[in-house]
Amino acid sequence: MRRTVVVVDVVESVRLLREHESDVIQRWRQFVQAVRTEVLPPRSGRMVKSLGDGMLLEFRSVPQAVEAAFEMHRLIATFNTGRSRDAAMVLRAGVHEADVVVEDYDVFGSGVNLAARLCSIANPGETILSPEARDALVPDVDADIEDLGDHELSAAGPDPERPRLGVEVEDIGLVNLKHFSERQRAFRAGPLGQAMPAWSPQGAGHADRICIAVIPFQDPMSTERRHEVLGEVLADDLIAQFARLPQLNVISRLSTTRLRERAVDPGELSTMLGCQYVVMGTQTVSGERFRLRAQLVRCPSGEVVWADGLEGRVADALDGSGPVVERLSEQIGAAMVGTEVRRAVSLPLPTLDSYTILLGAIALMHLLSPREFTRARDMLTYLCERHPRSPAPRAWLAKWHVLRVAQGWSDRQDDDHQLARRAVSQALELDSHHSLALAIDGLVHAYLGKDLSQASGRYAMAIQANPNEGLAWLFQSALHAYANEGQDAIHCALQAQRLSPLDPMRYYYDNFTSMALLSSGDHEGAITYGQRSLRANRTHGSTLRILAIAQSLGGHDEAARATVQELLRIERGFSVSQYLRRYPGADRPHAIRYAQALRAAGLPEN
Repeated sequence: MRRTVVVVDVVESVRLLREHESDVIQRWRQFVQAVRTEVLPPRSGRMVKSLGDGMLLEFRSVPQAVEAAFEMHRLIATFNTGRSRDAAMVLRAGVHEADVVVEDYDVFGSGVNLAARLCSIANPGETILSPEARDALVPDVDADIEDLGDHELSAAGPDPERPRLGVEVEDIGLVNLKHFSERQRAFRAGPLGQAMPAWSPQGAGHADRICIAVIPFQDPMSTERRHEVLGEVLADDLIAQFARLPQLNVISRLSTTRLRERAVDPGELSTMLGCQYVVMGTQTVSGERFRLRAQLVRCPSGEVVWADGLEGRVADALDGSGPVVERLSEQIGAAMVGTEVRRAVSLPLPTLDSYTILLGAIALMHLLSPREFTRARDMLTYLCERHPRSPAPRAWLAKWHVLRVAQGWSDRQDDDHQLARRAVSQALELDSHHSLALAIDGLVHAYLGKDLSQASGRYAMAIQANPNEGLAWLFQSALHAYANEGQDAIHCALQAQRLSPLDPMRYYYDNFTSMALLSSGDHEGAITYGQRSLRANRTHGSTLRILAIAQSLGGHDEAARATVQELLRIERGFSVSQYLRRYPGADRPHAIRYAQALRAAGLPEN
């Protein structure tokens, strides 16, 4: 029968539950009850199911469904009163009209999958419609409509020259979907006379983020409910691990659970869910232990880029304490990054997706090889031109200029300082709450501008905007180290390590942790982390400088001299005076001690 299906998701539900669990659960229960009693009955709607982070609803008509979606967006805002921005619950919704099979407790059919797909591409606060849903609306009566054209225009924002038609509708572009006769156009809808929502957790669109889906694991040999629950719990925990990472969009389990027992090819998954990667696999239970066989598949090609088997205790997995999911997420993350970086360096830029280029640029700039470093700048510049409204590539371009100075590769440090300031200022003009841009702005103030007060304020703003911004904690650790506040530096460095994003920068985190330990007087700890950083990247000048100081102050004179010689091979002509000019804490007493340690290890004075 013909029905309008609505899929609703809570944006960043995993993070919200992790940081505000009891409050979010209480508000969500109250909201679901309000939807059941206040939103649905007047609009002939039915709640098919409610999960921990979303709802599946069905209506007899599109206008009723769209009106309900608008009311849910309005209603959820009332449950955020008195909460900070990072604790706010925000919805996204997908609406589609189709012939479906309706049962008492479920709705079946490809139309449900399309509604879930539309929901997955919605930005926070948005309602996304299929063409069928859009055609069932009356312009200037049911909603406010605007057709913005193709997907690239969506990334750049609305075209002010395009006439407004009625439903505030943003065209997300043409999407190939199997089970539909033509390429599908998606529309964004909003209430009459109201501006579209601008809320966003990262302040930008998703063009620079990889989308991944996790299909709950299945035990093909068992029909026990306990085994089915285990597969769902493992998938939920893996989604929670991925949700911490700013590089990823993670499809909610509401959108993937229905695919658990279906044989769906990667091309179909790509078009249904809009994902570039999918994690799938099977589990077997033997007594109190389970074995998981998982694989990471790239969509739509179907290439298996990683596969492995892991074992664990059922009890540990069910209470969330087992190490299996953590190991799984680390291996999958490394495989994804490696795949995208290889694509970035082997294919011409115009053929690549933006997230591939960004990951490749981040990886290449941190390899600290001159040729790859230059290539990274070209890639970031290309992204800035391709996405004029995206803060992320501009923030990373600013960091590129900081690294250029830190490596001793800049002939005109003042110029690099100004270019870094310009790039990060442009990022913050696009989104003043962008946590990555705020963190890098602090780095520019601290390392290039030697303005530690301004840097401290920027780091605080970055962490307030996103408590999981690992680089903000990392740079704040350095700020404490510059002030010789060792314990605070260690606390921030270890917090950054816990939040370490999914990228090839682990050596960078180890280097900052080494600096934090050095500032606390733990020379052996600083040496341990410095050597670990060096094993991952032997060309990082900062690692060599800190390691040499720690070795010299720790009494390892011969090792310190060898480290200084390696430093001089990396940066010819480097000297104690240059170190003091560069070091942001040079006016503090401990800087004199560090300089003396470098002299003792054989670094020239001038």
